[in-house]
This record gives sequence, C-alpha cells and structure tokens, in this order.
Amino acid sequence: MKKLVVFIFVIFSFYASAQQGDKRLPFRPIRTIITDLNNDNKPDTIVLISSLEERNSFNKISISLSGYGKKVFKARDYWAAVDSEFLVKNKNAFHTKLLFLKKTEKHTVILLFGEIDGAGYRGEFSIVNIENNHITMPFDALNDNRGGLDIEVPVELKDLENNGRLCFVYTVIHEYDGFSTKSLKDKGMPDIGPYVPYLIYPVGDSCKLNKVLSKKYMEEHYVFAGFEYSEKINIYYPRDGGKPRIWKKAYYH
Repeated sequence: MKKLVVFIFVIFSFYASAQQGDKRLPFRPIRTIITDLNNDNKPDTIVLISSLEERNSFNKISISLSGYGKKVFKARDYWAAVDSEFLVKNKNAFHTKLLFLKKTEKHTVILLFGEIDGAGYRGEFSIVNIENNHITMPFDALNDNRGGLDIEVPVELKDLENNGRLCFVYTVIHEYDGFSTKSLKDKGMPDIGPYVPYLIYPVGDSCKLNKVLSKKYMEEHYVFAGFEYSEKINIYYPRDGGKPRIWKKAYYH
C-alpha cells in the first residue's frame, strides 16, 4: 500500500511539475541582491531570473563579481522558497525566502531549494560556491535524476571545523511508527522509527561526503550506526527532545 501511495505522489508531482513547466513567460529578473560576495569590499550582484508565472519560483540565477566576470546557472526545472524549517535553525544573510546565503572569510555559499512533494522527493537542490573569485555549482552534479542524492531534509550550513569552510548537513524525512510504551500508543504518540543518518559535505569547488565529520556529528547529535538508511535499526526518539538512541527492546506497533 505504501509503495502505491508513493507511486501516486510521484505521478502527481511529475504532473504538477509539467504544469509548472508549461506556464512559460519571457525571462525577467524577479529579485536583485547587491552585496560583497568575495570579501574585496566591492559590490557584487545576484539576479534571480524567471520565465515562470509562479512568483515564488525561478529557473535562472546570474552572479556577477566586480572585475571577475559573471556566471549564469539554469535550473533543470525550477527553484523555489527555502524550507521554512531550515530557516528556523539557520540565519539567512538576506531578507529573502528565495535563496539562502552565508559568508565566511574563506568563501560565500548559496543554497537553492527545489520543492519537495508529499512523497518526500525534492525536484532539485543546488549549492553555489564563491571562492578565490571563482563561481561554481559543485553539488548539482550529485543531485540529479540519474541516481544522485535526494536531499529531503537540509539541516544546516555551518563551519564545523572552525576553519572558515562551510559544511552542508542533510538527512531524510524521519518517520515514526513505533511506541516504546503502551501509554504512548494509546495516545497516538510514536517515539520509535528507522535509522536515518546525517551526512556532511564540506562545500568547495567539489563536494564529497566527509565520513569522519558525519560520524562525529551523529555521535554528538544523533546516534551512529553507519551511513545508510535502515529500517532494521530501531531508533528511540525521546518525546522531550532528548538525544536519540538505538532501541533494542520490543516495542508496540
């Protein structure tokens, strides 16, 4: 039944995406941001460009560095608003919901969010890195429709090593289907679910999974049991928000 529901969501998502893609207008700028992106005290420019009717989505981004040229990136489909849950934990450098930007003395990183459908599939997710006066989109090749990463839940963008290098942390949607006590089951308050790892990609001109950082992060904030999602490993998620742990006892379904 679950597979059927996921299939229906995927078909609906494809149809909605196709409908969005059919509504094309001439490309036009919908938002311009002027700021120093490469720490040279000169104004640089980001322009969000769209050929879509939907006001909160766009399918091109132009980034210009004063004296160093311009790069234009086009979405495979389109980018939309930053996840509201992500903005709760991460402070955006600009008052906009259409992109997320963070700077350090080493580089500037921009996150571009595709929409996520009811089945947990995100259309696309892109990262732009601006470093040494170069503009690249290193993460996009990892996140495509040819078996790449599915970025369901971006968690944070943070300098985890205190070296000026921002790291992107993500996980998958947490599902809870078990109860540690009968009382919680009677209340309909599940607290046991599958193992969902948190994966970390330091952002540079290339983005690769850092297993050492990922393991350390999970040991501190979650629990470490490998780098793959597993329904065979039961995790207890305390209702008070405490640190999760592996659950080895029987539980209520």
